[in-house]
Amino acid sequence: TAFFATLGTILIFWGASQQGTFNPWLINIAPPDLSYGLGLAPLMEGGLWQIITICATGAFVSWALREVEICRKLGMGYHVPFAFGFAILAYVTLVIFRPLLMGAWGHGFPYGIFSHLDWVSNTGYAYLHFHYNPAHMLAVTLFFTTTLALALHGGLILSAANPEKGEDMKTPDHEDTFFRDFIGYSVGTLGIHRLGFLLAINAVFFSAVCIIISGPVWTKGWPEWWNWWLDLPIWPSQVGM
Repeated sequence: TAFFATLGTILIFWGASQQGTFNPWLINIAPPDLSYGLGLAPLMEGGLWQIITICATGAFVSWALREVEICRKLGMGYHVPFAFGFAILAYVTLVIFRPLLMGAWGHGFPYGIFSHLDWVSNTGYAYLHFHYNPAHMLAVTLFFTTTLALALHGGLILSAANPEKGEDMKTPDHEDTFFRDFIGYSVGTLGIHRLGFLLAINAVFFSAVCIIISGPVWTKGWPEWWNWWLDLPIWPSQVGM
């Protein structure tokens, strides 16, 4: 982990020095031009991006393996490395799997702040309205749902653990009663963490799905995908009325 992380960081700063700027907003380590396909590119024409991608992947995977080792030593479940594995999946989907399926490393995103935002914008407009991507809809919904669920949980814990002066700290029974009165059901103290875990990994999973189907599977604008809805035999125009 230390080797890959250190080497990758040094290469990013070296690339920035070759560009003549250390402004973190303007540093841009771009992938190779599409003309290079899946081949190796010269160092300053995308080769640096390829090496940094290898370093990043190596650092992430080795860190996940370290988490597995720690879990084994402590006799814990593997929930943390499993969840981190989904974050790794999202990254390698963007910079390895999707470029492989599209035939060029140039389809990966650049390493930089403004350059990355430009890539997100350009990729979105390439499919007209990216928010019409059904997997993107699911991912965004799950991200917001995760935030809502864990914010409610965190607020409840703080409320129970910080009573007014002179009152006793509340117990999980109080927490369960609050949610039963509030929404009619309480998933429980362990259940909310399982729910948050499930929501979070699904949010990341569908994030990976939404980008890997854009290009390799669906090449048109995403609004066109919804034409199947208009072709359902429930509309008067489809049944001859």
